[in-house]
Amino acid sequence: MPGTTDLHALQTEFGIGNYIVLAIYFIAMLIIGVRAGRETRGSSGYFTGEGKVHHVLVGLSLLGTYLSALTMMALPAMSFGEADMTWSIQLPFLLVTAVVITRFVLPRYREAGCLSVYEFLEQRIHVSSRLLASIAFIALSIGRMGLVLYLPALSFSIVTGFDLLTTIVVMGIIVTIYTVLGGIRGVIWTDAIQVVIFVVGALVSVAFMFDPRVDFFAIANAHHKFRVFDWRLRLTEVTTLWLILETIFQTIRIYATQQDMTQRYVAAESTAKANRSVWISILGYIPLGYLFYFIGVALFVYYTANPDPKVELLKQAEKLDSLYGYFVVTHMPQGLAGLVMAAFFAASMSTISSSMNSCSAVCVEDFYRRFSRQERSDEHYLRIAKTLSLLWGLLTIVMGILLMKIAKAQIAWSKTMSISTCGMLGLMALAFLPQRLHPAAAVIGYAASYIALFLMMYCLQITPTVALTFPIEKGTGINFLLWPVISNIVCFLVALGVNRLLPRPTLASG
Repeated sequence: MPGTTDLHALQTEFGIGNYIVLAIYFIAMLIIGVRAGRETRGSSGYFTGEGKVHHVLVGLSLLGTYLSALTMMALPAMSFGEADMTWSIQLPFLLVTAVVITRFVLPRYREAGCLSVYEFLEQRIHVSSRLLASIAFIALSIGRMGLVLYLPALSFSIVTGFDLLTTIVVMGIIVTIYTVLGGIRGVIWTDAIQVVIFVVGALVSVAFMFDPRVDFFAIANAHHKFRVFDWRLRLTEVTTLWLILETIFQTIRIYATQQDMTQRYVAAESTAKANRSVWISILGYIPLGYLFYFIGVALFVYYTANPDPKVELLKQAEKLDSLYGYFVVTHMPQGLAGLVMAAFFAASMSTISSSMNSCSAVCVEDFYRRFSRQERSDEHYLRIAKTLSLLWGLLTIVMGILLMKIAKAQIAWSKTMSISTCGMLGLMALAFLPQRLHPAAAVIGYAASYIALFLMMYCLQITPTVALTFPIEKGTGINFLLWPVISNIVCFLVALGVNRLLPRPTLASG
């Protein structure tokens, strides 16, 4: 069982200097949130910053939201292990996402004038599609916030001996306070600063991973650590083609259907500047993704040349997501180690704050405002938004605690995304069709995507023979990377097929 190995032997002295650096970081985030909150006026300002946020800040905020603790901690764990650099094949295909979003998606959203991206679904299809998408986003966000809160807290707890539960609670409280007070301005400013922190932290830590007595590339090549391609076409396994397909489908879905990303598009000053923000985010993420995969290889080489029995404990406990943090605390000097640990927390908190603010926007715009029988003052909606942000903060802490026994975070996250956002890209693609779809067709297509997902997860056996059985044995079904690809295609095609059988609705305007 994961986590059954005794990890007390990994604990080391964190040091007063490191604690001081962490304290300065947390206090700075709180101050920024308070100052940003003083400039926020009404619910529109709380969610969009009145559309006056500089596009560079918006781009860095998008980058910070996308580049979470999963990137800083889970990516090195993947390349350190048997996967080598195979997952890095995903990174260049983010350019496809950038082209699709900036040329086709973002301009349509800006033209529609939607604060909530799911309002676009109502405009193009029906309110039922809007509500389905809103609920799916909230479910995704709660799981994601809990996961990215848990990862750095786990690493910090393992290597310092600081209580894991206390770490999760303290982190959750701090990010909740500055998000509630600062609104989107606070989120964007803290995101931008946090991006700088975790980039600097990563670059500094790499320098300490090179042992001049060791032939780095000889060891890496001998163990095939720079292996990128796996051209097998086995549906049951993670291979290059499936990684590419999953990337294209999932990253377009993230940038096109997740409120925490699309909300930034209306915070920028114009469509052209919002497009630049997207390019800043994606062009920034690609080299950083390679950097964190390379860190995993560097850690492998270091511990191959300098064996450490405590690293074996992490392997046995299936807690390699904490390996990077262990190296930082045990091999970097006081202050610098604190800076890199602050980077772990920064990567986590930038994602959480964005999700909290966006979940509040979805609840206010897609539910409270949409179904309210009377229009209320903007100050009233602002109070509701802040109350909801507080609620999301509490739920994030609860989820972080519930996830304390998770093993491989990158794989767990990929599966979580596939389940909670099943059919979402297919649904949004239907909204971009020139003809208006029948509302029932969209709902049936969306339901069909979940049926397809259920079959792939539990019933559809691929090897040794194709068969329907329950439950399927591990490793005999379609691998999880193909779940979002197939389910979204099913959603789109089933909806189109059903739509041909139903009365044609009135053409959508615009």
